[in-house]
Amino acid sequence: MRSLLFVVCGLFLAGCQTGTLEDPNDAKTAGILAPDVIRRQLKGTSDMLMERVAKGQISDDEFKTMIAKRANELLKDLPLDKVEVSRAWEYGEVFRTAKRWPQAKQALEIAVADAEKTKNEDRRVNDLLRLAHAEAMLGQVPIAITTAEKVMNAPPEGSAPILPAILLEIVPAAKGKGQDPALAKLLEEAIKKHMATVVDPKSEPGQMFLVARPHHVRNAWRMIVELYAKAGKDEEARQALARSEEMLGTMRRV
Repeated sequence: MRSLLFVVCGLFLAGCQTGTLEDPNDAKTAGILAPDVIRRQLKGTSDMLMERVAKGQISDDEFKTMIAKRANELLKDLPLDKVEVSRAWEYGEVFRTAKRWPQAKQALEIAVADAEKTKNEDRRVNDLLRLAHAEAMLGQVPIAITTAEKVMNAPPEGSAPILPAILLEIVPAAKGKGQDPALAKLLEEAIKKHMATVVDPKSEPGQMFLVARPHHVRNAWRMIVELYAKAGKDEEARQALARSEEMLGTMRRV
């Protein structure tokens, strides 16, 4: 359920900004639903399906399949060359929900370029992480790792999304495809960023981050040890376990 909530939050909370509605008389965008319209419709579907999950009527996997089907119905044959560049990240999110990974990658590449051009650091970090996930889903694991590494220069105030995205999305999509030791190293870098992240402890998001931090760090270390072990790197696994015990012990004492 935790990973399911992460997926839902990523779709409906990541892009709550309001934008100018598309001109229905513009021939260039005729028939293209604005991303906020798509998200509103998906939100209604999601709420209904989440209620069924809570009642045990459908599983998490069935939820994901059904929400992906609805996203595909809304997207239809969206031409990315007609999408407003500043909103490419929103379409990228819907493509991810629809599991249309080639289009998600294309939209998110546009979004990353726009974020870098406009110096929007928050969008750059989030869009790079989502792009890396799409690349991993396409089996492009070395490229996904390189993409994810680009967020490691994010400032402490902007690093909160890094570990959850790598742990819950990128690594599950990429593991077992010949790059597990590299994924373990990526995860350990993400842990360091997570530990150095600065949040406002008086704000609700800051408090939620601090409460969840030990959980994410502990699970990330477990995954690191598992990745090394499954790759036959027993010594690296042993050393990682020792580092994890030291860090987690320090966290418990603080």
